[in-house]
Amino acid sequence: MEFGRFHSKYQKPLLLIMMTFKLGILCTAAADKCLSAPCQNGGTCLDQMGNYTCLCPRWPVRYMGKDCRELYDPCVHDAPCANCTSTLGTEVYTCHCPDNFAGTNCTLNIKCESNPCKGVRSHCVDRVDSYTCHCPPGYGGDHCQARDCTEEPCLNGATCVDTSDGYQCQCVPGFQGRDCEENMDDCKSLPCQNGAICKDDVNGYQCFCVPGFQGYHCDLDINECVSRPCKNNGTCVNEVDRYECKCLLGFKGVNCEVEIDECEEQPCQHGATCHDRVGLYTCECVSGYEGRDCELDIDECASGPCLNEGNCTDLVNSYECDCNGTGFTGEQCEVDISECASDPCQNGATCLEGVNQYDCVCWTGYEGKNCQVDIDECELQPCENGGECFQRSELLHYGVLSGLDDREFNYEEAAGFLCHCQPGFAGESCEENIDECESAPCQNGGSCEDLVNSYQCDCSPGFTGKTVCLFHCS
Repeated sequence: MEFGRFHSKYQKPLLLIMMTFKLGILCTAAADKCLSAPCQNGGTCLDQMGNYTCLCPRWPVRYMGKDCRELYDPCVHDAPCANCTSTLGTEVYTCHCPDNFAGTNCTLNIKCESNPCKGVRSHCVDRVDSYTCHCPPGYGGDHCQARDCTEEPCLNGATCVDTSDGYQCQCVPGFQGRDCEENMDDCKSLPCQNGAICKDDVNGYQCFCVPGFQGYHCDLDINECVSRPCKNNGTCVNEVDRYECKCLLGFKGVNCEVEIDECEEQPCQHGATCHDRVGLYTCECVSGYEGRDCELDIDECASGPCLNEGNCTDLVNSYECDCNGTGFTGEQCEVDISECASDPCQNGATCLEGVNQYDCVCWTGYEGKNCQVDIDECELQPCENGGECFQRSELLHYGVLSGLDDREFNYEEAAGFLCHCQPGFAGESCEENIDECESAPCQNGGSCEDLVNSYQCDCSPGFTGKTVCLFHCS
């Protein structure tokens, strides 16, 4: 494919872009210079393989320069003439022409070459740095631009007066212009008020009023309240092409003709009955509620009906006392609960009544809040020397166990323990070793040695025996 030839001040950037897409260059040859955003004031950056070009904005403000930093100056950029002034940021400029030159860029020579003489039959004669126009009949002035009254140039009944440089038209009222050709716009002074449309006539105008106004200049507001449209003592406010009724409380509608049903939105709460009035309503509350809208639940607990620190819960038109934990019962917690009625004390203990409590007086040998714990007197093994311990509080021991075999159970005697001692021991805790020598069992002068549950005799000479020292026959 061969690229076509074209000419543009953006030719090189565009050609580079086309070559980039054609040849598949993926920005690998050089870094993209546009990444640093060098173009200012909204300029568009075009990357050019190691360089960049800025396309500067042209509207609403035009910029120039490599980075679009400078306001555009047509006198510098295009240099249209030698003596040039401009408005920066625009394409507006003015050329100040030297003598004998004119035109936008001072390219016209002020002589006959520029056809300065007006009219079909005018004739131009060149002079030194000047010219002279010879005018046809009926025209005059430096450039044959002025006419006289010969050809009746004045229009619309105007009077023509010849002057030294042409003529002057004296217009009749309603017209203006050099030849009185213009109908004066009598609407130019905006005589019609309040948005009216003005229609210009000859030496006059006509106003077409918008709705709500009248009069020659539409300056009179039509009072729509004259007919008294507002009902039920509503106040009428006159406005443009309309009126507004300010209704008294309790009425609505364009003309305040509708009485508002204040009960329609059901303002009364909790089943109350609503009574509509003019401009208001009243609520007839059911029992247990009060307030303008019966919105307040009457607090029946406010009077403190629950006694003895009972917890009061407010209900609708009622209350409820929670006596739990107070020791009292009843609707108002007024009845003292007998905590001893349930016979909580065990093992023959005595119950003492209190407020929301009781105390148990235990027999010796028992403990616990309800005297439910039988103290184990044998736990510390009080019986010595192998003696066996029995609690006196055990019912099964009575009538059977030695020492209790002739007694009935009694809480007064239930405390303590009994020790059944091993042979040879005695005492409440079997702490005493029985002295079997106390009865002097060794005879004939023998000495006795006490043993556990036994004894041994040391006999005199001539006697023998372990327990009696009898005469020994040799």
